[in-house]
Amino acid sequence: MTISTGETLITAADIDDLITRVRQTAGDPGPLESAKAALFSSEGDGPDPEAARRIRQRLLVTALRHGGALLAKLLSRLSPRETAMVRRYAHRLASFLDTLEVWAARPIMLALMRIGLPHGEAETIAVAVILLVG
Repeated sequence: MTISTGETLITAADIDDLITRVRQTAGDPGPLESAKAALFSSEGDGPDPEAARRIRQRLLVTALRHGGALLAKLLSRLSPRETAMVRRYAHRLASFLDTLEVWAARPIMLALMRIGLPHGEAETIAVAVILLVG
């Protein structure tokens, strides 16, 4: 697993993919379009780091519910067994992440363990989630 050096791992293309997926399910892609504009606007330096992290968190929750390139980025950091677990519990993980005020590996890991994942896999998945939204 690579350690983030502060650069965003979520690209405009990842967000475009999510917009398409949400639109196909008759959802409103407006919040995603706003997120893309906020993260990749050419005006100023973009959002402050905390706001950018919250936007990336919302994008990951959407990806867990709708799939796509951003979810594939998360899964690419995991073993085949962990990937299968994330795919199986993606909606439950997304619902849990929706309730978190502060994202940290430990509460995510504990939530995954409550769902039934073994400690090792839950820890690896939680760390991968945190690194992706960095």
